[in-house]
Amino acid sequence: MRIKYEEFNDEEYAFQKFKALLEEQLGRDLTKIEARKIRWLSGWEHETVGVLFDLVQEVAGKEIKPDNHKCHRREGFK
Repeated sequence: MRIKYEEFNDEEYAFQKFKALLEEQLGRDLTKIEARKIRWLSGWEHETVGVLFDLVQEVAGKEIKPDNHKCHRREGFK
């Protein structure tokens, strides 16, 4: 039986997968600090890395609905 997120046991593999996903979705290369933080995150426990990867991938696949970005201001607050 395969362990869930087993492929994320390899820190370099996890880093490369996360980096590729983020760069694809952002449409740009990660900055040095962003890449450094993703490398740090890739060293976490494999299940944690896998869950975060799946969440980012799921969010990236969703269409943005205009009403999700309405500014919720307090009208009349001065």
